Amino acid sequence: MKMLLKTLVLAASLNALLPIGSASAGDESFAPGGTAIDRHTEKFHDLKIIMDLKAKDVETVKYSTMVASRIIEHPGTKLVVIVEGPYVAMFAKKNYLDHQGIVDQWVDLANKGVQVEFCGNSVQSAHLAPADMEGLTEKNPAVVNSGAYPSIAHYESLGYALVVPILMPSPEK
Repeated sequence: MKMLLKTLVLAASLNALLPIGSASAGDESFAPGGTAIDRHTEKFHDLKIIMDLKAKDVETVKYSTMVASRIIEHPGTKLVVIVEGPYVAMFAKKNYLDHQGIVDQWVDLANKGVQVEFCGNSVQSAHLAPADMEGLTEKNPAVVNSGAYPSIAHYESLGYALVVPILMPSPEK
């Protein structure tokens, strides 16, 4: 009995020395909501998405390339990307060598079925014409549309969900 009492006192003393908030492995008491359900590899089927790529700089276009490639991985997905903004000029034929790596990634996406459309207003604002723009692929050529917003509304009326990728700044360290 004396030994049991000494063990309990020792255990209580050790617990008092542990910092607040520390928990042993497997201790669920510090996760009041339990553990998240792991579905990060789940694939959705037959998505219909219209992406509004607001091409404000090279980094935004690169980021949107990654987002589009992740979306198109889902089986049966239909993805239309509307490129609008000043960096629509990245896709001008005359700028191909300057942006070859990014444009080639979009060619690959177009070959996988992504429909790319360039905002006609942005093309015109960049002092370009539809004939100045990359076609990306003969099988699935890019289109210069009449404007980003009417096109987005058109696709939404066909049941497409709008996605607008936003590049977030990295947290300060």
